[in-house]
Amino acid sequence: MAPIETKRNRFTDSEAILRVISKKWWIVPLTMLLGLTLMFLQESDLQTSPRYFSLTKTYEPLDEAGPLSIVGLDPSLIKPFPSEENQLAILLNNESQKEVLAKIKGEVDVSVTRSEPNFSLTSSQGAEGKNQFSFVSYGSSSYSFACVETDPIYCDSAIDAFVAKLVSIRAKATKSGLQNSITLIDSLLSSPEDISIAAVKKLALQRLALNKSIELVTGEVKLIGVSQYSGGAEVTSVNRSTYLFGLLIGFVLGCLILLQLIFSDGKIRGAKQLVNLIGYKQFLGELSAKNQSISLQHLAAAIQATHPIKKATVLRLVAIGSEADNEQTKKSLAKVLSCKIILAGQLKSLNAKSLAPTSDSPVILLAKKHRSESSELQNAWTVVEK
Repeated sequence: MAPIETKRNRFTDSEAILRVISKKWWIVPLTMLLGLTLMFLQESDLQTSPRYFSLTKTYEPLDEAGPLSIVGLDPSLIKPFPSEENQLAILLNNESQKEVLAKIKGEVDVSVTRSEPNFSLTSSQGAEGKNQFSFVSYGSSSYSFACVETDPIYCDSAIDAFVAKLVSIRAKATKSGLQNSITLIDSLLSSPEDISIAAVKKLALQRLALNKSIELVTGEVKLIGVSQYSGGAEVTSVNRSTYLFGLLIGFVLGCLILLQLIFSDGKIRGAKQLVNLIGYKQFLGELSAKNQSISLQHLAAAIQATHPIKKATVLRLVAIGSEADNEQTKKSLAKVLSCKIILAGQLKSLNAKSLAPTSDSPVILLAKKHRSESSELQNAWTVVEK
């Protein structure tokens, strides 16, 4: 009878490849899952919350010199000292910022800007019929405080601290400007120049009004607007194409790993692989779990044909790798062959004498499918064959 055909190259042995795949198939879905997870993590600058927070508050300062017009004083001529522009410079200098930020927990960046009042050009006809031109301001300046941070927790308190500092600066500057006007009135009243009684009374009234104004100055600013903005694109989910790309990459990677395992697989996966390793004549048979009784009879017949069994014959079973379930195999073979069978143990635990075959004590090598290593079987067969 001709021997069964075998594929000497296990890399092209479809049976061996399918057996490896049946054992390692889980690698492909695992790598696909990993690819899917990695794509999700790569997009995990997924922003379920804004990237930054912006808070802007706008304040209009109170014109505290305005009421002086009722006593005949022109409020536009009473200038605060320092001027409003320089008040802003004082607020933003390093010393003031350190003072303000010392009252706040954490580091906060607050920017302050000031808008200028608007002016219009007006013309009027003078007493002599000549046209007179003048600039008249309308509206008032305003201050904008802006805070841009990743966390809005300190923005409110920071802006409030800067506003309080501005109020303090404005109050001092306004009082200083009013005091300058009082100094001028005092110099007029004490001058040797003849001043009418009406003018003296008017100056005295104006001086009293200026003194009262100094007492009432607060530097107050009024909140006129608040705007909040959460910036940065918010991404709450990954595109479907990204998921598909992750699955594809995972699938390809899984196939490559599976291919590498097929090429590097050292386990004995089937009968054809055994025949490739030791040759057709030395292959005795295979015990099948599904048809154990029939396959046992076939194996016993093969052993009897290869090694004539006598009453004195002692078969030695040598396990390649695992010894699991060998006890049942020994009992079943002994019953069929009607001879003594002993389990010699695992190959790595045997010495040269235990492996040396004799006519009355042949050695049978037992390889466990999917557990025994082909390299260990080759080493054992090299010793036993000689």
